[in-house]
Amino acid sequence: MTSRTDNRFAHIDAMRALAVMLVVVAHAGWGNIVPGGSGVTIFFSISGFIITYLLLRERDRTGGFKMGGFYLRRAVKIGPPLLVCVIIPTVILGVIKTINWAPVVGILFFYYNWFKAAGYPDAPLPGSGVVWSLSIEEQFYLGFAIIWVLTIRSRVRLRWLAAAAGLAAVVSLGLRILLASGPEDRIYYGSDTRLDGIALGIVTAIAFHYSLRQSGAVQKVVHWCMRDSVFFAAVLLYLLSLVIRDDWFRNTLRYTFQSVAACLVILYGFGTYESRTRAVFNTLARLRLVRFIGLSSYSIYLIHITAMYYVYDLTEGLSDQVRTAVLAVAGTVSGMLIYLAVERPVQRLRRTNPALRRACDPGIERATATVEPATAK
Repeated sequence: MTSRTDNRFAHIDAMRALAVMLVVVAHAGWGNIVPGGSGVTIFFSISGFIITYLLLRERDRTGGFKMGGFYLRRAVKIGPPLLVCVIIPTVILGVIKTINWAPVVGILFFYYNWFKAAGYPDAPLPGSGVVWSLSIEEQFYLGFAIIWVLTIRSRVRLRWLAAAAGLAAVVSLGLRILLASGPEDRIYYGSDTRLDGIALGIVTAIAFHYSLRQSGAVQKVVHWCMRDSVFFAAVLLYLLSLVIRDDWFRNTLRYTFQSVAACLVILYGFGTYESRTRAVFNTLARLRLVRFIGLSSYSIYLIHITAMYYVYDLTEGLSDQVRTAVLAVAGTVSGMLIYLAVERPVQRLRRTNPALRRACDPGIERATATVEPATAK
C-alpha cells in the first residue's frame, strides 16, 4: 500500500473546514445539538501533526532549523488577522469606555486560556474570548521549537521525541482524571489538560514521516491506518465521544477519543488505494467550498462570534432555525472576507518580498504551511 504527499493536503483542509463549522454552528444557536467543542480537539491534533511534519521536511531539505524563521512565520501567519479582528477593535473599545485590560494582556502574550481556566469573565470585546485556544497553541510552539533544536540532528533522538509526546498525552489524560471532580473550566481551558491532542498529532507526524522512508513495523501500522475499516472505526470513536454523556467521561476520555479519531483520519487521508469510501472522502475533501472554508478557518474562528453579536438584533422576529442559519452564514462569510482582505495579501507579500521570504525561509515547499489555531468552546 502506498501513500500520497500532495503539495497541499486536501483532506486536512477539509478537516479544518469541518472543525470550524462545528464551532460556528454551535455558537449560532445549536450548541445543544452540534458538538462545537470537538472542533477544538480536531484543530489541536491537526496542529501537532502539521507543525511536526513541516519541520521534519525542513530538516530533510536543509539539514537544519531556523528558530528565528520559525517564530517569524508564526507571527506573519497569526498576527495580521489577530490584529484586525481582536487587538485593534479592543483598543478602540477601550478608548470609548472603561474596560478590564488584564485579559487583553493575556491575549497579547498568549496566556489568556488561564484566565478562562480560572473562571474569569471573557475578554472585553464581544466574541474575542475564542482566542483561549490560540494561547494554548502558541505556548506549545514556544516550547516545541526549543525541544526541536535538541532532537533535530538525530533519528534516535526523534524517537525519544515521539516517546516523550506519547508520555505527554498520557500525563495530560492523567491530569484530567485527577481534576475530574473539580471545575470543568479548569480541564477544558488548561494547557496541561488539553495537551494530548497536540501530542498525539506529533506522534502521528513522526510515524507517518518515518513510514515514508523506512520499512518495518511502523510502516505497517501507518499503512494499516489507511484502510477503510480504520476510517469507520475513527468515525465510530468520534461518535462514541459524543453519545456518552457521563460527566466523568466527558471531562477525561472524551478528548482522548476525539484526538485519536482525528489522527486516524489524518493518516487515512494519505492512502491511495481505491475504494468507494475513499472516492467519496476525496471528492468531498476537494470541493472548492470545503477547501475555501478550510483555508479561511483561522479568520472564521477569530471573527465569527463578533459578527454574530452585531447581526443578532437584525434577526429579531425570525424563527430559531432561520436565525441560526443567518448567524452561521454571517460568521462564516465574515471570516472569509477577512481571509481575502488580510490573510491572502500577507501570504502574497511573504512569497514576493525577497527580504521577508529570506527571513521566513523554512527550507520547505509551501505545502500545508498554514497551521490553524483552534477554535472556541
